[in-house]
Amino acid sequence: MITNKNKSMHRHLLHTLNLIIISTLFFSSAKATETGSSHNLFILNQLNNSSYFVGRANLVTRDGFSDTFFGYVDVNYRHKLTSTWAIETGYRHAFLELNEQWREEYRPMLSLYWRDKLGDGKFSNRHRIEWRSFEGNTVNKRRYRNESVWTSSSTITDYKLIPFIEEEFFYDITKSEFNGNWLTFGISKFWSKGMKWKLAYRLQSQKFNGEWNDRHVLVAGVSFFSFK
Repeated sequence: MITNKNKSMHRHLLHTLNLIIISTLFFSSAKATETGSSHNLFILNQLNNSSYFVGRANLVTRDGFSDTFFGYVDVNYRHKLTSTWAIETGYRHAFLELNEQWREEYRPMLSLYWRDKLGDGKFSNRHRIEWRSFEGNTVNKRRYRNESVWTSSSTITDYKLIPFIEEEFFYDITKSEFNGNWLTFGISKFWSKGMKWKLAYRLQSQKFNGEWNDRHVLVAGVSFFSFK
C-alpha cells in the first residue's frame, strides 16, 4: 500500500531527477554542438551459482538519428568472486564509419566489478581494460574505463519507473590522457522478471585534437535476464 509519505518521496525523487536533467542541459547547451542516439541490447544468462554469460550489442547515430556511424557486438564470461565482487573477460567486435568506409576494431576486454547498497539504492563500479586493435594502419591502443552506476531502490509515478545515474570516464593508456566522459540520467522499468527497458539522456564529452566537444545523446536499451 502506497502511503502519503511514499507518494511525497516519489514526487521528490522525480522533481530532483528532472532538475538534474534540466540543469545539465542548460549548462552544457553553450558547448554542445551535436546530437545523437545510442541503442543498446544487454543479455545476462546465469550458467551456474557463480558464472554468467554476458552479451551486448550497440548502434550509435550522430546528427540526431540520421547517420548510423558506430556499432559493436560482444560476448563475455563473468565469474562472481564474492557477494560484492565479480570479474569479467570478453571480446568486442566494433565498427566505425570513417570517410564513407567502415573500419573494424578487435577489442579483448578485462573487467572488475563491485556492487553493494548505497543510500536508498544500489551502487556499482566497474574497472575495465581494453586492448584495441584496428583494421588498416591505425596504431593499436590500450584504454582504461571506469563506470559508476547508482540505481534507486524506490520507483516513481504509478508506472513504477526506476531512476538511475551513470558516470563513466575514459583514459587512453597509450597516450596517457583522459579523453572521454559520459554523464547519464535516466529511468528504467521491468516489463517482466526477465526483461527491462531503459530510456536516458547522456552528456557525452570527447576529446579530439586537443579540444573537448560535447554531444547530447538519447540512450535507449532493452535487457534480458535469465537466472537459475
